[in-house]
Amino acid sequence: MPTKLTTRGHSRADLRGTTIVPLMTPFTASGGLDEVGVARLVEHVLAGGCEGILVAGTTGEFASMSVPMRERLFGLVMRIVNGRALVFSGIGDTSMEHSLALAAVALEAGADALVANLPSYYPLTDSMVEDYFVALAERVAAPLFIYNIPQTTRQSVPLDVIERLSRHPAIMGVKDSEPDPQRQVRLGRSFVGREDFAVFCGSVGTARVAIEAGADGYVPGVGNLLPRFVRDSLNALFEGDETERATAQRSLDEVNAVYQRGRSVTQMFAALKALLEIAGLCGRHVLPPLQAVGDEEARQLERALGDVTVKSWMQP
Repeated sequence: MPTKLTTRGHSRADLRGTTIVPLMTPFTASGGLDEVGVARLVEHVLAGGCEGILVAGTTGEFASMSVPMRERLFGLVMRIVNGRALVFSGIGDTSMEHSLALAAVALEAGADALVANLPSYYPLTDSMVEDYFVALAERVAAPLFIYNIPQTTRQSVPLDVIERLSRHPAIMGVKDSEPDPQRQVRLGRSFVGREDFAVFCGSVGTARVAIEAGADGYVPGVGNLLPRFVRDSLNALFEGDETERATAQRSLDEVNAVYQRGRSVTQMFAALKALLEIAGLCGRHVLPPLQAVGDEEARQLERALGDVTVKSWMQP
């Protein structure tokens, strides 16, 4: 089978072992885009050695942002990155036309690939799911990654649908955030030997099993806070022996638990952003309907992070 590009200028082999950080979006107290905070956060992620950034994904609160704000964010991040890392632009939306408008701006700004999740309002049949991604791929005519995240879209993209979509010339990979170890293993194994379709694990709790099964890398939200830690953890998951891989996964789980345990998906984002404020990277402001963490909870988060063994990985 001929090799397709999985990003503009990169094959699957080039992406093997890549850490893609789903960038949080810094906001001002009035709900505007905090451009200084964006620049500081991007530089922090790049200084930690991470090779990719996902802009306007779930962790970036894309669903609460207007189309113009997302378009502005695309251009801003591309200017800051300036070719130093791969940039994946999230174009998910309930409106196909909005996704296409976002895609056009992202590609014009220089994005390496586009990432699209399912529209999350209407319940969809498997046929609707497949037709949606095919229609989107044919209209953007650029490297497109399927994004599976049933925690927010309320339905999973079936593995057989992903396999059929992988044959489309514009669909280059998948970011799968479903926290199901068995699914991650099946997904990873399904594309072993396929050089034209990349697989990235978005569920960090299943990173070890996904990578051992054949996934190319992962997309860790905590990379916003601890980029060097997630970069080194991925190295261990790829290159370490069984003990080193187990230790890396255990450390990832320990750090993630600081802001995830006992919280819903949306509460996790607010908690992680509070940790970014504590680290001096950006404010804790979130967009409605999310709610920012209060002062006492922020202090609890800081103490909890201080108790984990990797706290020294935090960068100034």
